[in-house]
Amino acid sequence: MNYKKLITERKSVRDYKKTKVSEKIINEILQYSTNCGKLISTIENEIIIKDNNEDKVFDKLNGTAGYLGRMIEAPHYLIILSDKNEYHIENTGYLGEKILLKAFNLGVNSCWITFPNSDIIKEKLNITTDKEICALIALGYDANKTKIINPIQVGENYSKSEIDVVNDNTSFRYKIQDIVYYKEWDNNADLSDLKKMGLLEALHYARMAPSTLNRQPWRFILDDGMLILTIRDDENTSEYEEKIDSGISMLYFELIVDQTIFDLSWNMGKPDKEYNVPENYKIVSYCNI
Repeated sequence: MNYKKLITERKSVRDYKKTKVSEKIINEILQYSTNCGKLISTIENEIIIKDNNEDKVFDKLNGTAGYLGRMIEAPHYLIILSDKNEYHIENTGYLGEKILLKAFNLGVNSCWITFPNSDIIKEKLNITTDKEICALIALGYDANKTKIINPIQVGENYSKSEIDVVNDNTSFRYKIQDIVYYKEWDNNADLSDLKKMGLLEALHYARMAPSTLNRQPWRFILDDGMLILTIRDDENTSEYEEKIDSGISMLYFELIVDQTIFDLSWNMGKPDKEYNVPENYKIVSYCNI
Protein backbone atom coordinates (compact mmCIF):
# COMPACT_ATOMS: atom_id res chain seq x y z
CA MET A 1 0.00 0.00 0.00
CA ASN A 2 1.11 3.56 -0.67
CA TYR A 3 0.87 4.77 2.93
CA LYS A 4 1.95 8.32 2.11
CA LYS A 5 -0.95 8.72 -0.31
CA LEU A 6 -3.43 7.02 2.03
CA ILE A 7 -2.43 9.14 5.04
CA THR A 8 -2.57 12.33 2.97
CA GLU A 9 -6.02 11.62 1.54
CA ARG A 10 -7.78 9.82 4.38
CA LYS A 11 -10.24 11.81 6.49
CA SER A 12 -12.93 10.96 9.03
CA VAL A 13 -16.36 10.73 7.39
CA ARG A 14 -19.57 11.37 9.35
CA ASP A 15 -22.17 11.31 6.55
CA TYR A 16 -22.54 8.05 4.64
CA LYS A 17 -24.40 6.84 1.59
CA LYS A 18 -26.93 4.05 2.15
CA THR A 19 -24.89 1.89 -0.23
CA LYS A 20 -23.57 -1.27 1.42
CA VAL A 21 -19.97 -2.37 1.09
CA SER A 22 -19.73 -5.60 -0.91
CA GLU A 23 -19.27 -8.89 0.92
CA LYS A 24 -16.01 -9.38 -0.98
CA ILE A 25 -14.51 -6.14 0.39
CA ILE A 26 -15.83 -6.80 3.90
CA ASN A 27 -14.15 -10.20 3.86
CA GLU A 28 -10.92 -8.68 2.53
CA ILE A 29 -10.88 -6.18 5.41
CA LEU A 30 -11.52 -8.95 7.95
CA GLN A 31 -8.84 -11.17 6.43
CA TYR A 32 -6.32 -8.32 6.51
CA SER A 33 -7.12 -7.64 10.18
CA THR A 34 -6.04 -11.14 11.20
CA ASN A 35 -2.42 -10.80 10.08
CA CYS A 36 -1.63 -7.10 9.60
CA GLY A 37 0.54 -6.78 12.71
CA LYS A 38 -0.09 -5.07 16.04
CA LEU A 39 1.66 -2.67 18.37
CA ILE A 40 1.85 -5.48 20.95
CA SER A 41 1.75 -8.90 19.33
CA THR A 42 0.83 -10.80 22.52
CA ILE A 43 -2.56 -9.07 22.91
CA GLU A 44 -5.45 -11.15 21.56
CA ASN A 45 -8.02 -9.30 19.45
CA GLU A 46 -11.23 -10.15 17.65
CA ILE A 47 -12.68 -8.06 14.81
CA ILE A 48 -16.40 -7.95 13.99
CA ILE A 49 -18.13 -6.05 11.18
CA LYS A 50 -21.88 -5.60 11.67
CA ASP A 51 -24.40 -4.78 8.95
CA ASN A 52 -26.62 -1.91 10.08
CA ASN A 53 -29.67 -3.15 8.13
CA GLU A 54 -29.48 -6.56 9.77
CA ASP A 55 -28.27 -5.64 13.26
CA LYS A 56 -29.89 -2.18 13.69
CA VAL A 57 -26.69 -0.84 15.25
CA PHE A 58 -27.61 2.82 14.74
CA ASP A 59 -31.04 2.43 16.32
CA LYS A 60 -29.66 0.51 19.30
CA LEU A 61 -26.80 2.94 19.98
CA ASN A 62 -28.38 6.26 19.00
CA GLY A 63 -28.28 8.55 22.02
CA THR A 64 -25.66 6.38 23.73
CA ALA A 65 -22.59 6.26 21.47
CA GLY A 66 -21.07 9.11 19.47
CA TYR A 67 -19.67 12.46 20.56
CA LEU A 68 -22.22 13.96 23.00
CA GLY A 69 -24.54 11.07 22.11
CA ARG A 70 -24.69 11.94 18.41
CA MET A 71 -24.41 8.50 16.86
CA ILE A 72 -23.09 8.26 13.29
CA GLU A 73 -25.35 6.34 10.90
CA ALA A 74 -23.43 4.11 8.51
CA PRO A 75 -24.13 0.91 6.57
CA HIS A 76 -21.53 -1.04 8.57
CA TYR A 77 -19.75 -0.87 11.93
CA LEU A 78 -16.35 -2.36 12.74
CA ILE A 79 -15.91 -3.48 16.34
CA ILE A 80 -12.55 -4.33 17.89
CA LEU A 81 -12.56 -6.59 20.95
CA SER A 82 -9.46 -7.10 23.06
CA ASP A 83 -8.08 -8.95 26.03
CA LYS A 84 -7.20 -6.50 28.78
CA ASN A 85 -3.55 -5.54 29.07
CA GLU A 86 -1.64 -2.55 30.38
CA TYR A 87 -1.43 -1.15 26.85
CA HIS A 88 -4.42 -2.76 25.10
CA ILE A 89 -6.04 0.59 24.26
CA GLU A 90 -2.90 1.94 22.57
CA ASN A 91 -2.73 -1.37 20.70
CA THR A 92 -6.35 -0.87 19.61
CA GLY A 93 -5.58 2.59 18.21
CA TYR A 94 -2.61 1.22 16.28
CA LEU A 95 -4.44 -1.87 14.98
CA GLY A 96 -7.71 -0.10 14.24
CA GLU A 97 -6.14 2.67 12.21
CA LYS A 98 -4.04 0.14 10.29
CA ILE A 99 -7.26 -1.67 9.33
CA LEU A 100 -8.90 1.62 8.36
CA LEU A 101 -6.01 2.52 6.04
CA LYS A 102 -6.54 -0.84 4.35
CA ALA A 103 -10.28 -0.13 4.09
CA PHE A 104 -9.53 3.29 2.57
CA ASN A 105 -7.19 1.63 0.08
CA LEU A 106 -10.23 -0.42 -0.95
CA GLY A 107 -12.35 2.73 -1.32
CA VAL A 108 -14.15 2.47 2.05
CA ASN A 109 -14.40 5.47 4.38
CA SER A 110 -14.56 5.36 8.16
CA CYS A 111 -14.83 7.26 11.44
CA TRP A 112 -13.95 6.36 15.03
CA ILE A 113 -17.01 6.61 17.29
CA THR A 114 -16.80 7.39 21.01
CA PHE A 115 -18.84 5.28 23.43
CA PRO A 116 -19.41 5.21 27.21
CA ASN A 117 -18.02 1.77 28.05
CA SER A 118 -17.69 -1.76 26.76
CA ASP A 119 -20.44 -3.34 28.87
CA ILE A 120 -23.13 -0.96 27.61
CA ILE A 121 -22.25 -1.61 23.97
CA LYS A 122 -22.09 -5.38 24.49
CA GLU A 123 -25.50 -5.33 26.15
CA LYS A 124 -27.17 -3.19 23.48
CA LEU A 125 -25.68 -5.20 20.59
CA ASN A 126 -26.12 -8.61 22.27
CA ILE A 127 -22.41 -9.42 22.12
CA THR A 128 -21.36 -12.18 24.52
CA THR A 129 -17.61 -12.30 25.13
CA ASP A 130 -15.04 -12.03 27.91
CA LYS A 131 -13.09 -9.57 25.75
CA GLU A 132 -13.56 -5.82 26.07
CA ILE A 133 -14.98 -3.72 23.25
CA CYS A 134 -12.21 -1.20 22.61
CA ALA A 135 -13.31 0.38 19.32
CA LEU A 136 -16.51 1.17 17.48
CA ILE A 137 -15.93 2.45 13.95
CA ALA A 138 -18.35 3.49 11.18
CA LEU A 139 -17.67 2.05 7.70
CA GLY A 140 -19.17 3.00 4.34
CA TYR A 141 -19.00 5.42 1.43
CA ASP A 142 -18.71 9.19 1.84
CA ALA A 143 -21.97 10.98 1.02
CA ASN A 144 -20.07 14.26 0.51
CA LYS A 145 -16.94 13.11 -1.29
CA THR A 146 -14.45 15.89 -1.99
CA LYS A 147 -11.00 16.02 -3.53
CA ILE A 148 -7.76 16.73 -1.70
CA ILE A 149 -7.01 20.39 -2.34
CA ASN A 150 -3.32 20.40 -1.40
CA PRO A 151 -1.58 17.13 -2.28
CA ILE A 152 1.72 16.71 -0.47
CA GLN A 153 4.88 17.17 -2.50
CA VAL A 154 7.72 14.83 -1.65
CA GLY A 155 10.85 13.66 -3.37
CA GLU A 156 14.06 15.35 -4.43
CA ASN A 157 12.97 18.82 -3.31
CA TYR A 158 11.17 17.60 -0.19
CA SER A 159 12.86 20.18 2.06
CA LYS A 160 11.35 22.96 -0.06
CA SER A 161 7.83 21.53 -0.20
CA GLU A 162 4.89 22.92 1.76
CA ILE A 163 5.28 20.84 4.89
CA ASP A 164 5.23 23.40 7.68
CA VAL A 165 1.44 23.83 7.71
CA VAL A 166 -1.11 21.46 6.22
CA ASN A 167 -4.56 22.94 5.57
CA ASP A 168 -6.40 20.09 3.89
CA ASN A 169 -10.12 19.87 3.29
CA THR A 170 -10.81 18.83 6.87
CA SER A 171 -8.31 20.26 9.35
CA PHE A 172 -5.31 22.36 10.33
CA ARG A 173 -1.96 20.85 11.25
CA TYR A 174 0.78 22.27 13.47
CA LYS A 175 4.23 22.93 12.04
CA ILE A 176 6.74 20.14 12.53
CA GLN A 177 9.03 22.39 14.55
CA ASP A 178 6.13 23.06 16.94
CA ILE A 179 5.74 19.40 17.86
CA VAL A 180 9.31 18.05 17.73
CA TYR A 181 11.88 18.98 20.39
CA TYR A 182 15.59 18.24 20.51
CA LYS A 183 17.14 16.88 23.73
CA GLU A 184 14.64 18.59 26.04
CA TRP A 185 11.20 20.16 26.18
CA ASP A 186 10.63 23.43 24.27
CA ASN A 187 13.97 23.21 22.46
CA ASN A 188 12.45 23.10 18.99
CA ALA A 189 14.13 20.80 16.48
CA ASP A 190 15.66 22.23 13.31
CA LEU A 191 14.06 21.06 10.05
CA SER A 192 17.40 20.75 8.26
CA ASP A 193 18.74 18.52 11.05
CA LEU A 194 15.66 16.31 10.87
CA LYS A 195 16.12 16.02 7.11
CA LYS A 196 19.79 14.99 7.50
CA MET A 197 18.73 12.27 9.95
CA GLY A 198 16.11 11.02 7.50
CA LEU A 199 13.26 11.68 9.95
CA LEU A 200 11.59 14.75 8.46
CA GLU A 201 9.26 12.83 6.18
CA ALA A 202 8.15 10.32 8.84
CA LEU A 203 7.46 13.09 11.36
CA HIS A 204 5.55 15.02 8.71
CA TYR A 205 3.16 12.10 8.25
CA ALA A 206 2.99 11.31 11.98
CA ARG A 207 1.57 14.78 12.64
CA MET A 208 -1.22 14.05 10.16
CA ALA A 209 -2.61 11.30 12.40
CA PRO A 210 -6.26 11.84 13.32
CA SER A 211 -6.90 12.78 16.96
CA THR A 212 -9.91 13.40 19.14
CA LEU A 213 -11.40 16.84 18.31
CA ASN A 214 -8.32 17.36 16.09
CA ARG A 215 -6.44 18.47 19.19
CA GLN A 216 -3.11 17.07 17.89
CA PRO A 217 -1.92 16.24 21.42
CA TRP A 218 1.36 14.52 20.56
CA ARG A 219 4.82 15.99 21.00
CA PHE A 220 8.08 14.23 20.14
CA ILE A 221 11.51 14.51 21.76
CA LEU A 222 14.59 13.49 19.77
CA ASP A 223 17.55 12.48 21.90
CA ASP A 224 20.69 10.42 21.14
CA GLY A 225 19.22 7.84 18.82
CA MET A 226 15.81 7.78 20.46
CA LEU A 227 12.46 9.34 19.60
CA ILE A 228 10.16 9.80 22.60
CA LEU A 229 6.40 10.21 22.18
CA THR A 230 4.47 12.34 24.68
CA ILE A 231 0.77 13.11 24.77
CA ARG A 232 -1.19 15.95 26.36
CA ASP A 233 -3.85 15.47 29.04
CA ASP A 234 -6.94 17.53 28.19
CA GLU A 235 -9.99 18.01 30.40
CA ASN A 236 -12.32 17.59 27.41
CA THR A 237 -10.95 14.16 26.44
CA SER A 238 -10.80 10.85 28.27
CA GLU A 239 -7.82 8.64 29.04
CA TYR A 240 -9.24 6.17 26.50
CA GLU A 241 -9.17 8.81 23.74
CA GLU A 242 -5.62 9.83 24.64
CA LYS A 243 -4.45 6.22 24.38
CA ILE A 244 -6.21 5.67 21.02
CA ASP A 245 -4.58 8.87 19.70
CA SER A 246 -1.18 7.64 20.92
CA GLY A 247 -1.53 4.31 19.13
CA ILE A 248 -2.47 5.99 15.85
CA SER A 249 0.46 8.40 16.02
CA MET A 250 2.90 5.55 16.64
CA LEU A 251 1.46 3.69 13.66
CA TYR A 252 1.82 6.62 11.24
CA PHE A 253 5.45 7.28 12.19
CA GLU A 254 6.33 3.59 12.04
CA LEU A 255 4.70 3.02 8.63
CA ILE A 256 6.77 5.74 6.96
CA VAL A 257 10.04 4.82 8.70
CA ASP A 258 9.55 1.18 7.73
CA GLN A 259 9.03 2.16 4.09
CA THR A 260 11.87 4.67 3.85
CA ILE A 261 14.64 3.80 6.34
CA PHE A 262 14.43 0.61 8.45
CA ASP A 263 12.07 -1.61 10.45
CA LEU A 264 11.10 0.07 13.69
CA SER A 265 9.38 -1.04 16.88
CA TRP A 266 8.04 0.96 19.84
CA ASN A 267 8.86 0.41 23.51
CA MET A 268 5.97 1.25 25.81
CA GLY A 269 6.71 3.35 28.87
CA LYS A 270 9.46 5.84 29.74
CA PRO A 271 13.20 5.81 29.01
CA ASP A 272 15.49 6.42 31.98
CA LYS A 273 16.15 10.08 31.27
CA GLU A 274 13.89 13.00 32.27
CA TYR A 275 13.13 15.72 29.70
CA ASN A 276 11.41 18.49 31.71
CA VAL A 277 8.06 17.35 30.35
CA PRO A 278 5.32 19.62 31.77
CA GLU A 279 2.65 18.23 34.11
CA ASN A 280 -0.08 18.24 31.46
CA TYR A 281 1.95 15.93 29.20
CA LYS A 282 3.10 12.37 29.79
CA ILE A 283 5.63 10.11 28.07
CA VAL A 284 3.89 7.22 26.34
CA SER A 285 6.61 5.32 24.49
CA TYR A 286 9.96 5.56 22.71
CA CYS A 287 11.80 3.93 19.83
CA ASN A 288 15.40 3.60 18.68
CA ILE A 289 16.15 5.39 15.42
